Parts: sequence; C-alpha cells; structure tokens
Amino acid sequence: MAKHRGFKIDKFLKALEPALRDEYFRAKEIIFPATVNFNDDSFDTFLDGIEDGKRAEIEEELHCINDTADHARDCLQLAVRQFNIQRQENETSETTAMRVFLHSDDAFSLAFDYYLYFRVLSERLSHHKFQAVTPDFSDAKVAEFKTLVEAYYRDEGKSDQCDIRQRIDDGKHVFLIARGDFMKTHLVFDEDRGKTSVRSFRPAREDILIYNAQRHILCLNVDSRTGDKEKYIEMFGKAFLGLDTIDPATLTGSLVDLEPIRGQTFNYDGNEHIEKVMLTEVNTELRGGSLKLSLRSNNLAGMQAYGLGNDGTKYVSAKLRFLVKRDGKKSKAVSVIIKPPENSKIPEKKEKKIIEDYLREQGVMLE
Repeated sequence: MAKHRGFKIDKFLKALEPALRDEYFRAKEIIFPATVNFNDDSFDTFLDGIEDGKRAEIEEELHCINDTADHARDCLQLAVRQFNIQRQENETSETTAMRVFLHSDDAFSLAFDYYLYFRVLSERLSHHKFQAVTPDFSDAKVAEFKTLVEAYYRDEGKSDQCDIRQRIDDGKHVFLIARGDFMKTHLVFDEDRGKTSVRSFRPAREDILIYNAQRHILCLNVDSRTGDKEKYIEMFGKAFLGLDTIDPATLTGSLVDLEPIRGQTFNYDGNEHIEKVMLTEVNTELRGGSLKLSLRSNNLAGMQAYGLGNDGTKYVSAKLRFLVKRDGKKSKAVSVIIKPPENSKIPEKKEKKIIEDYLREQGVMLE
C-alpha cells in the first residue's frame, strides 16, 4: 500500500480516543497498559515487547489508518455516512479513522480505496482512447478480468492471486488492483539464535484503472514496467469491451498536446476560477533529439528570451503552476505535469476539474 512519510506510531496512538485504542489492541490479543506514558520511554518498552511479526502488522495497519486520517477526511466521511457509523462532533480525525477501521473491513476498504484513488494513484495517469465500444461491467466480466490479471502475473512469476476492488465515482468505473511482485530475499540477523538467516517475501503493488464511459478513455497508473501497462489495456479491452485486439492508436494516440505552449498560443491569464498560470519547467529536444535541454524558473512564459521559440524545438514535457481561486482565501497553487503522448499529473480532486477544463480550452488536453 502507498504510504506517506513522517508517520510516528506514538503520535498517532496519543491522538486516539483511549477506548478505541484499547479496543484495537484487544483485537490483536494485546493489552495496552494503563501505565503507558507517551512522554517517556514506557511506550517504546511496550512496543518492543510485541513479537516482531505482529508488531510489523500493527505498524503497517496504523500507518494506513493514519494516512487516511491525515489526507482523506472526505473519504472517511463517505464511509461514516454509508455505514452509519456514530462519531462525536469534535473528535480527532485519527479517532474517526479508527472508528471506521474497527467497524468493518468493508467500511475501511471503502475509505482507503477512495484515498488511494483521489490522493495517491490518480495523480499521475496515462490516458488511452477507445473507439466505438460498448462496455459491460457485470460481475461476470469483473470475474473474467480478475482471471486474466491473475494468469498474467502468474506467468510473470509475480503472484498467483490479486485483489480487485471496483468503485464508481461520478460515472467513472474505478478498479484498484492489489497484487504481488517478484520475490525478494534479505539476509537478516536472528537475535534469538545469534546467527544470520535468509528471509524471503513478496512485495505488494497497487495499480489503478479508471474508465470514463462517456469519453471511452481508460486512465492507468501501473506500478511496474511499460509492458504491464500495455497488458492491462489488452486485458481490460478483452474483458469489458469485447476486443480481441487493441487498435494501435489506443496505445500511441496523443491525448495531450504541448503545441499551444511551444507555439505560444497558450493563455496564461486565467479565468473566473483561475487567477493565473505560470510555466515553471520545460524539457526539450533540439537537433533531432541529439541535444536535450531542461529549463526551470518561476515563469518561462516568455520563452523566446531563453532561445526557445516555435522554431522546431521539440517539447518533451512541461510543468504548469495554476493559482486556483478560493472564496475569502489566498489562491491555491497546484502544479501540473504534461508529457505527451498520453501522460498527465494533476493532483487534488476539487481543483482537478477546473484545471482540466482550462487545459481543454487551451488545446493542451484533447479529450
């Protein structure tokens, strides 16, 4: 699972309602001592007394609960409403997240999946357009897709099984896929035996596929090599769209275009939702690709001053900084990366539509 840095287990547990903290550890068959004081080393002593495997499991779970509390409170509220979870008006987000976790696997899975979708995996996507297709997302087709994914990764020697969760967001079909990767081996020191031993484990990977049924566009974030991404497009097309072969244009057709930036027709002045736009980075190729040049600045909008006009220089990627207006507040800065033929990185769900609409108006996003 994708997790943010900076997590401190003692800080998280200190923010919890004590009754929920005790309930969590009882579920692990562990008694949380009433004598633990988070201001001294008593908590470290308690944690060190837990068996290594169980302690690693606890730290992993609490890390994921903490990230959901910190970065996806709206996702938690969705789970609270959908599962009718009772909460106190002024409780901490950590306490709410733990309530959702303790309620049921389904409740926390809903919150954490939407956290992955909105905050982690959907920021950097590749986009692929299908033509004249009629999708079928019935349970039978989801089972067929799962069988294809498991067979592919089994043949690749990565894992025999996968976990596929399907969500719907604003008419888009979202598939979150947890699966294994190649086995890894580490040499570890066994303190009980006073000797080294070999420990093997299979890392987990999270992939996301988002299908826009209105535009027939499949967006992917695949945590592995390019070949896996193309295989996902093939498996998705076969299972849900009834395609035996994938049109090459689906794999290579451009859905983003830097020509408005290169040709200096892009409007950086903004609109009623955007204060202004700044071009902060451009990566280019000159002389047929033999020379690569990367420029970074607070604003490169007047690029002729840097010797980069519309004279045939190839623009490989660009970063734009949007100042999105907010009522009664300072505009929020959101950075966007555009890399043809199909890649974009646009964070944050609330600002995402505003920015995408602007990029479509300017001819940078073609769909």
